[in-house]
Amino acid sequence: MTTKATFTVLLALLCATAAAQSPSRNDLINQIEDAIGRPPPIAAGSPLVTTTLTAAKNANPEVDPGTWESVREETAAALTKRQDSYFDTPVRRALESFTDVELKNLSRALHDPLVTRFREGWKKQAKAAKNLMSNVQELTVQINGILAQHQLKQVSLN
Repeated sequence: MTTKATFTVLLALLCATAAAQSPSRNDLINQIEDAIGRPPPIAAGSPLVTTTLTAAKNANPEVDPGTWESVREETAAALTKRQDSYFDTPVRRALESFTDVELKNLSRALHDPLVTRFREGWKKQAKAAKNLMSNVQELTVQINGILAQHQLKQVSLN
């Protein structure tokens, strides 16, 4: 076999091997993303969708509820896709230099029972942080009441 023919066969084998590994590599990265906390899909009835569509709904008061439901669902899907790209792209970039074996090891480590238990505890802290923001909002209302009593300018969260 000539050098050129050998090179062509070798190149074809490498391409086939890379293509064959791609789905499993993608699956491993998806497992890692799930383990580190892929954000859940955004619901059509979420406050984010409602806030996003407020101006559009005010500009189109005559639209029937069925149409608005479709608009909410499509907006939620678009926001979820954007959210996914903000999450997925940096994770994939961070994992580019990992070999398939390293990805398997990382996935295995992230699914270790102690790591899983820690992650659940961490999620509870994130929920507590959300509650803290709610408390800050309530505190701002109270502070504004105090400021008003003293005839001072009120503050906002912005």
